Formats: sequence, structure tokens, C-alpha cells
Amino acid sequence: MDSKGQAAKTSAILTPAPWMPRHEGWAALPRLPQVLGAMLFLAVAALGTHLTQDSFPEPSGLFLFFVAVLLAAVRFGFWIGIATAIAAFALFNFLFVAPLYTLAIAKPGDLLVLAEFLCVAGLTGFLAGRLREEANAAKSRAAVLEVLSAFATDLAEADEPLAVEQALVIHATALAHGPALVLHDGNPDATDLQAPDLQAAERAFRRHTPQDAAEPGQQGGRYTFLPLMQQGQVVLVLGYHRLDAQRPDRFARAAAIEVICHQANLALERLRFAQAAEEARTAATREQLRAALLTSLSHDLRTPLATILGAITSLRQLGASLPPEARDDLALAIEEEAQRLANYVDNLLHMTRLQAGLALHLVWVDPADVIAAAVARAHRAFPLAEITADLPDLPMIRAESALLEQSLFNLIDNAVKFSTPPARIQITARAQAQTLTLTVTDQGPGIAPEALAQIFTPFFRANPSFPGTGLGLTICHGIAAALGGNLTAESPVAEGHGTAMHISLPLPKAAA
Repeated sequence: MDSKGQAAKTSAILTPAPWMPRHEGWAALPRLPQVLGAMLFLAVAALGTHLTQDSFPEPSGLFLFFVAVLLAAVRFGFWIGIATAIAAFALFNFLFVAPLYTLAIAKPGDLLVLAEFLCVAGLTGFLAGRLREEANAAKSRAAVLEVLSAFATDLAEADEPLAVEQALVIHATALAHGPALVLHDGNPDATDLQAPDLQAAERAFRRHTPQDAAEPGQQGGRYTFLPLMQQGQVVLVLGYHRLDAQRPDRFARAAAIEVICHQANLALERLRFAQAAEEARTAATREQLRAALLTSLSHDLRTPLATILGAITSLRQLGASLPPEARDDLALAIEEEAQRLANYVDNLLHMTRLQAGLALHLVWVDPADVIAAAVARAHRAFPLAEITADLPDLPMIRAESALLEQSLFNLIDNAVKFSTPPARIQITARAQAQTLTLTVTDQGPGIAPEALAQIFTPFFRANPSFPGTGLGLTICHGIAAALGGNLTAESPVAEGHGTAMHISLPLPKAAA
């Protein structure tokens, strides 16, 4: 259904179709409690007229009957108002107009008065009944629109098909004033369904058409079933208990249920498209990562392997003739390139673990201990770098210490690489509100604004001339996200240079 068709269906809830009565309540026959209530009003009016006829002039009795007609019309509606006006005319004539206890009228003047009373009472009953019907119709439309509005809000917040189905059942129940359920093909799991209902649900699945509930007293099911279709197939069927035939707004509520079915169908289709788009995006990201990984393996790993092979070959073939200084240089080159190769492999393994999803083992850890371990490891790796830590008293956090230490070490490693020797790295920490922020700051040249937005992209290097795979910051960003936090970058920090990396982690309420 297009948007015009949807708008027409929605407007049908507010305005009855031309073939329907202007006010659906007029079509409903008066019920016995309403008739008894009108008779009570007339009895009170007759009693009041009898008690006051000696003290007040005769028209006062007509006024009491007029009030009875007005109350009956306002309280019970159009038809009761008209019937009460006619009954009041006959009852007043029978009890209080000579000759008494007959419907005959002796004086022409009394006939004129009674005729005027009948016209005024009938018109008053008509207007009062119409006013009541309008008020009831407005109240009913407001209730239906309130349900539609709430359903639209729930659909906007739904992020999975189950949430859409739950919202559909809840609001269909509110509109039908009875139980509603959702059935999937071959899964009639509702215990309230009887054999005729199950047959109607099966026809809705098989024929792709709505199945109406049987009217009271007739053979058939008690539920109406509406199929929701996508790509020519029924994805589910909404069943709701037949509407009360005595409710004047049952047609509007049935139309509203069809509207929410259509909206739910659109929501399910939107979620299906979103899932397909997410799967396509994931596949594209996976292919991009695979291509970048192959590129990294072919370029970044070839250099250390070639250096190691060349140094080993030189030592094996020329080791005896080389001076000790040359042999030491070759051994140092082998050690450095092997360490570099090990770092590449570690980063690739960490990246693979992040892509596959981390299985975290969160425990209470002291951030100061994790920072101290990362700084000690960095001192061993970069003995010439000046690494300081300014740490106040910090609350305990829930984290995996090995991952957090690896993230901090990667940030320190990245800061040392991009700093002008001698590298000066400062680590600070602060707890504020519900967040613990760990900051690694260097005094290097900083990062260009156009590169700052891409530094967490896999295999991206702000300065291609520096060694590395471009995975360190990506791994840090993934670890921070896995721990429930975030990693952000700030550059320059002061006087046009320097870079600060901020790891923000959530503080548990107990720790805060």
C-alpha cells in the first residue's frame, strides 16, 4: 500500500465511510437498562408534577417532563431521547390533562400546549442525543489515535522483529478490548485457540487473505486473522478476538487494527533491509580488512624477514672472516627484526581476536597497578624514553588487566615512535562522575587534522615513513570498546604540538 492509501485508511478511522451512518451509535438499538433509566426519569417527573400541581401552575408539570426528556437524551442517547419525548407527551396527557386517565383531549388549548411540548421535547431530545453521540465519537477517536500514536512510538524504538511483534500484540489488544496474538507458519502456540480458530488461521496462511470472526450465535471462530505479507509470503498472522457488537466504534477500531498491521509490516521490512545492509557492510569490512592484511603481510613483514635471512646467511657464510663488531651488528639486526616481526604477529593476533569478539573475564583491578605494569614494560622496551606517571588515588574498576595493559603499552609505543628523541611521555589519570579517564600524552609534532579522524582505522598510518602496521591504535580502540569505554585523540595539545590519547572507562557504582 502506498502513502496515499495509508493516509486514506487512517482518515477512515476519523471519518465514517459514506454508506455508514453519520453516527454509528444511532444504529444501535436501545438496551433494556437504558429503557428502564428513561422510565425512571419519567416516573420521577410524574411524581413531582403530582405533588406540585396544587401549588404551581400547570406548565410547571410540563417543565418537569421536559427535564426528564433532556436527562434521558443526554444520558442514554438519540433514540432514547426521542422515545422519552413521545412517552412524556402520552404520560402527561394520560395523567394530568382532562379527561384524566385517557388519551383524549377535551380542550383545544391543551392540544396546542401538548403539541408544542412534543415538538420542543422531541427537538431537545434530538439535539441532546446528537451532542452525546458526537462526544462519544470524539472520545472514541481520541482513544484510537492515542493507541496509534503509542504504537508508532514503540515501532520507532523497536530494533528487532520480536519487539515489533510484542508492540503489535499489546496495541491490538488495546484496540480490540480483548486478547490478541501473533502466529507464525506452523506454530499455533496460543492455547486459547479452538478448532475453528485454528482452521481460520490456517486459511489466512494458505490463502493470504484476512479471515473474519463469526458473529455471536453463528458457527465459526471467535478470532479475526490478518496476514502480514512480504515478498509474496506471509511472515506472520495477527489474530484478535472479535469486537463487541454493542460498541458503536467497532468499525473504527477494526480499521485501526488494520492500520497497525500495515505499520508493523513496514517496520519488519525496514528491519529486514537494515539487517541485510548490516550484513553487506560487515562483509565489505571483512573483505577490506582481508585485503589490508594481505597488503601488510606483503609489505611490512617482508622487510624484517629479508633482514633476518640476510643476516643469518652472512653469519653462516662469512662468520669466520667477519670482525667481532660486524658479527655483533648482524646479531643485533636479527634480534631487532625478530622483535619487530613478533610485534607484527602480536598485533595481527590481537586484531583477529577483536574482529572475532572478545570473551572478557572482568575482575576488580586497580588502575594504578595496570598503569605501573605498562610503564615498567615500556621502560624495558624503550630505555632512552622518559616515561612518567602522575596518578592520584583511583577507584577500582571492572576490567581485564592484561587487555588494559596491552592497550596502554600500545599507546606508549605509538607515542615514542612519533616523538622526537628523547621522547617524553606522560601518563595521567582522573576519576570524574561515572568515568575513569587514562591519558597518554607525548610532545611530538602532533597529528594533522585530516588524519586525526582516521587514526583508529585498521592499517592507517598518519606518517607512512614511520615503521609499523597501523594496527596499534585500532587495537587500543577495540579494547576500550570491549571494556565498555571509548578511545579519543586530541592533537595538538599545547603550543601547536603534542598528542593526547584518552581512554575513558565506566566506573561501577560501587567503585564510584
